[in-house]
Amino acid sequence: MRSVPLILLAASVGAFAADEPVPEVLRALENLGSAEGARPAEDSRQLAFVTTLFGSRQAAAMPVEGGYPVQLTAEPGGVLAVRWSPSDPHVLVAVAMREGKRRLLMLDDQGVRAVELDHAPGDQLVGGFTRDGKKLFYGLVEGGAVSLRQVGLDAARKVTEVKPGAIVPQSPFPAAAPAAPARSAAAVPTPPTMRGAAPGPTPAAPPAQASAPARQASVPLEEGLQGLAAVGPVSPDGRSLLVQTRRDGDEVIWIVDLASARAEPLTPHEGTARFRLPRWSPDGRTVYVLTDAGREPLGVDAVTVSSRERKTVYAPGRTVEGFALTEDGHRLAVAEEANGQTVFSVLELPGLRAQPLPQPPGGALQPAADGESPLEWTRQGDRLFFGWRQADDTTDVFAFRTGFGTTTRLTRSPRPGLGRQAVPRPASLRVARPDATELTGWMWKPRDPQKPHVALLVRGLEDPVRPVLDPPAVALSASGIAAIGLNPRGPLLPRVTVDAQVADLLASLRSLRARDDLDARKPLLIAVGAGSAVAAKLLEREPGGFAGVVAINPETKIEAGLVLASSSRTDLRQLVRFAREHLK
Repeated sequence: MRSVPLILLAASVGAFAADEPVPEVLRALENLGSAEGARPAEDSRQLAFVTTLFGSRQAAAMPVEGGYPVQLTAEPGGVLAVRWSPSDPHVLVAVAMREGKRRLLMLDDQGVRAVELDHAPGDQLVGGFTRDGKKLFYGLVEGGAVSLRQVGLDAARKVTEVKPGAIVPQSPFPAAAPAAPARSAAAVPTPPTMRGAAPGPTPAAPPAQASAPARQASVPLEEGLQGLAAVGPVSPDGRSLLVQTRRDGDEVIWIVDLASARAEPLTPHEGTARFRLPRWSPDGRTVYVLTDAGREPLGVDAVTVSSRERKTVYAPGRTVEGFALTEDGHRLAVAEEANGQTVFSVLELPGLRAQPLPQPPGGALQPAADGESPLEWTRQGDRLFFGWRQADDTTDVFAFRTGFGTTTRLTRSPRPGLGRQAVPRPASLRVARPDATELTGWMWKPRDPQKPHVALLVRGLEDPVRPVLDPPAVALSASGIAAIGLNPRGPLLPRVTVDAQVADLLASLRSLRARDDLDARKPLLIAVGAGSAVAAKLLEREPGGFAGVVAINPETKIEAGLVLASSSRTDLRQLVRFAREHLK
């Protein structure tokens, strides 16, 4: 479970007249655009991504070399992700939100009307394509019922549920030569960092495994799929499929035999751990995963399929946010956190020699939806695409190109009326706790600070505070608000219980209330997304300690005086007005 950050929003006492005109910068923030989730076509000629250029989150495509995007969808609920068919460079699959559920749509690169692949009700979790690219595996979750299915990407769109004997395995291909044994992760040099970022700590040698973990017996598919969180890729021989389950905070990667419809844990472990983003090696003998099993921060491990033995590939002592493996298995790109920002490196496999990469402007990697990778190589392995957030600019698609010494910005999302000088840049901040430890974070300081009131903004578990453009923080800052964001102790995204998070937040508030430059006596509580669960716990601990409660896209029930949807064009304006009324 990832840590819950907090943002403390401080506003000057004299700036909260409820009838005061709303700052003009709010209008610009409400029209701020973004682009993310880039996926190159198999022929590397086109790039598909998700953008708000057309008013809401929609799928778009443009030439890889640049150009104006073509809108591919017009979904009222928006689009979460998009993928290309591996066999047809003109066909795509998009994950759209319809009536609060994820639904899979088939579309083409000319914006022809999208077609729903399966009309069965429920959440549809996109998985991997078959080797010939003509069929797609996905999960279907409806209430307590969970199933794996396969659908054809043709006019018939035949749906087949994965049951014993229902899926005919594709013809196997000759196995590739076995890879050379990997070198210890302790020998991997620290990757180059961006300006101002401190080098990571020297990684400790991974604990030696005396023997491979005992293989667990396979179980019926219905049992293995309980708690299905994501569906992974199909094995190179077309006989197996990887899935991720999440039960009581514990994540497991399962390998599903498609012919027998039985599942077996690929990542047996003790205690609670996170395992996500499984990716096959080209020969199908190894699966790479992002995990924190046996350590505090997330890192990259390799699991031998035949023995279930797991070895550390890259664990630098800082949180690895994502990784991507090239089609030939020779390069592993990794993105890791450094002082709140993200730095990149490429490891040459199997030797694990770190290659330098040009760093983009200071910022952080844009997270991806569940089951999606935030990094994506072209089929040829010559370009790496990712979404990038900056402190004073929009979220946009960037790319590295091997052999070139710079990064390329491929999209420029709209930011009408919002100059870079109008956006406050966050500064590093440390807040002392009573036990002599510190919480680190970031402050968005208003240009004319006085002694400000304080609001407490709690984000979801997968959304830590980073030094990037945060619309609620910037909106309140433009109204005389300094935003302070704090993350719990330890590396970014540690597994911390809700009670521990609440205790840290309360201790931080006590420290901030003792400061002479803040008025934190009764802060405004703002819950965002999954942070509503922690905010509700804060209200239980201090029922009279907050001036008011705001919920933005709450995922759980919380008693709030104002409930907002981030997709609304007026949500920031309502937030500022509510803050003025309650922080008088």
